[in-house]
Amino acid sequence: MKHFVFSTMCAATLLTAATANAQLGVKKVASKVVPKVTIGVKLGMNMQKLDGNQYEAKYKSGIVGGAFVSVDRKKVGIRVEGLLKTAKYSIYNTNMKVNAVYVDVPLLLEYKIVPRLWIQAGPQFSSMLSAKNTNDVDVKSAFNTSDVSAVIGIEAALPLKLTVGARYIYGFSDLNGGTVGGELKSRSLQFSIGYRFMN
Repeated sequence: MKHFVFSTMCAATLLTAATANAQLGVKKVASKVVPKVTIGVKLGMNMQKLDGNQYEAKYKSGIVGGAFVSVDRKKVGIRVEGLLKTAKYSIYNTNMKVNAVYVDVPLLLEYKIVPRLWIQAGPQFSSMLSAKNTNDVDVKSAFNTSDVSAVIGIEAALPLKLTVGARYIYGFSDLNGGTVGGELKSRSLQFSIGYRFMN
């Protein structure tokens, strides 16, 4: 009887140890497999221009802001953003300007080049919400309201859950709505600061 009790206690001890080791192993594996999710907001400056015959090819300042979600594992990740931005375009040889508002959705691949520093690249899909000239006249019909662009940028994850970033956006679509001749292509520089709610 004593041998049976002793054997039972040994078996229970070994089973408990094995279970604990298995749970620890699962946690270790999970920590290696489960990707990290980051949710945040950002706000910054949008410097945009239109390359085309009737517009001055000069960068004009606007604002950009919105939210982002990143999913990454070790050095590679994916970033999706929803942004609202403003842009200003000056028409050649006139005092007339166009103030436009867009929604941008970048879909970016991220790669960590050094700790806390990521490079980003991918497509961006844009839609013009409104466009008004200096006289507050709606001129949205003068533009193609959809744009597909290429994005390349860099972002640093700072202490206190802050981020800073810069990117260049090269538009491929012809934004000319057909009212005048010649192609219109968008070019943008953006600088932003963000805050990560989850990291």
